[in-house]
Amino acid sequence: MSGQELKQRLAAILAADAAGYSRLMAGDERATVAALDAARAVFRTQIEANQGRVIDMAGDSVLAVFETATGAVLAALAIQTELRARIADVPEDRRMRFRIGIHLGDVIEKGDGTIYGDGVNIAARLEGLAEPGGIAVSASIRTAVKGKVDATFEDRGEQKVKNIADPVRSFRVRFHPEDAGAPPDSPAPAAAGEPNVPSVVVLPFRFIGNAGEHEYIAGALTESIGSALAHFREYKIVEGADARDATYALSGTLQVAGSRIRIAPQLSTTDGSRKLWSVKLDRELADVFELQDEISAIVAAYLGEAIWQETARALVGKSKDDYSAMDWCYDAMEHIHRVTKEDFLEAKKALENALRMSPELLYAKFALAFVLMLELSWGLASDVDSHRAEALALTEELLRKDPANANTHRLASRLYALLDRHAESLTHSERAIALNPYDGDMMITHAQALNLAGRCHEAIGWVEKALRYNPQPPAYYRQYLMAVQFWAGDHVSALESLRRLEGALFPTSQYVAIAVLQINGAHEEAGSRIKALLETQPDSCVERAKRLFASHEAHLPVDVLLDALRDAGLPERGAG
Repeated sequence: MSGQELKQRLAAILAADAAGYSRLMAGDERATVAALDAARAVFRTQIEANQGRVIDMAGDSVLAVFETATGAVLAALAIQTELRARIADVPEDRRMRFRIGIHLGDVIEKGDGTIYGDGVNIAARLEGLAEPGGIAVSASIRTAVKGKVDATFEDRGEQKVKNIADPVRSFRVRFHPEDAGAPPDSPAPAAAGEPNVPSVVVLPFRFIGNAGEHEYIAGALTESIGSALAHFREYKIVEGADARDATYALSGTLQVAGSRIRIAPQLSTTDGSRKLWSVKLDRELADVFELQDEISAIVAAYLGEAIWQETARALVGKSKDDYSAMDWCYDAMEHIHRVTKEDFLEAKKALENALRMSPELLYAKFALAFVLMLELSWGLASDVDSHRAEALALTEELLRKDPANANTHRLASRLYALLDRHAESLTHSERAIALNPYDGDMMITHAQALNLAGRCHEAIGWVEKALRYNPQPPAYYRQYLMAVQFWAGDHVSALESLRRLEGALFPTSQYVAIAVLQINGAHEEAGSRIKALLETQPDSCVERAKRLFASHEAHLPVDVLLDALRDAGLPERGAG
């Protein structure tokens, strides 16, 4: 490789080979070679027509690389459709069928255009999982092309494949009517009671100035962001004819300077009359794959906040007599975000109104279960047993009716943790991450589940990732970082995190903050915090703290927290 330029980049890789090639050659060499040459011509034509490049056609195999995931899948669909038509009149035992595997991942590209790396290996392994005449794709491809190709995808789960350390999740592509129970263009069935949410069209990102060898990043980033946003339920991503009626438009520009790239996404109304937000993000180009994930998550965080603010603004001045069920849900969420006992009560009233108007609205049921869970978590439940029963019933209903919703599993994880069902809590937090790996809320929930399983240091990493992926994090992200550092025994870092907190602390965070100060020798400040706490919450005491952290006792040093609270002067029992 000496003297040749090596370049690492993200690409869609297509690998294919002929099924039963040796058998076909043994039966009729001349006919098999002719069929192979004809098939190669189809591959080459469709690959080039979809912005791909043939890397190799050795023997009966094909290796190609594409700038976009969509191009790779469209080429594969066209190839298999044309090849199927060509062999329709050929005897069954003489038909040449190809298996195709496609993966989106990192590759190393040499100066002569050849490619290497795990991205190529995974595509080859996926090809081996495909049926003759079929296509198998990885989860990264499935995510990238969602809603963009005329096909459906059947999840085959994680597969252990040769020479790849981690299991590969594969999907069978169904693209012929006889292969599926529904026509290829039939949309996936919506969950019952799915809300009507704002829609966003993602416009192509474009370079300002000369992009040079990085031109491919614009298309790849556009696809990556669109795919990431498709994981969220707070809005929907639209394209094609539906884009004309979109609520918002997301666009962006890119600039390269040496090893740095500036990415400037912005959200506006679809007619361009009003810009809702814009931001400039400067990053290194060292790891394009990680860059895409990070930028996609950051854009999702900004987008969610912008849409939330627009929704809240639209409610201002609107008579509650004219509220729809979803308006009541948005009103409830506004109260939930204020995290006070009084606001939780108002949120429940709003959600009762929503469910009266639309009894099967799952968004309302989720929000109600969530506020009940928060009241249980922070010791605000007026009747603990009835709160638990209602929250559990709602959560189990949501798991039955909307199992592909990451927020449903996020809720289940947090509720099951309160019920000391920690293994189930971790299972659901892992599922939430799998369904939406770009949402900081899912990362924090996973951190909470890991923490309660005694895996504190892993939890710290997930909180730090959530903070990196959300530039405008809710207050509880940083409060939870302080907490997991405390539980991990890193009291110095916990104090540093405490010093960076702003605003009022949540009930559990108040106790952790006092313990952190006491253990680090800030006794006077710990005492001052206790005095302020007792003025606003006179029932605060060591006994109440023990109840709040009861779900932590199995794996975490709750006794260290309680002893620190006693040493700081917190009463053992509450007033009255």
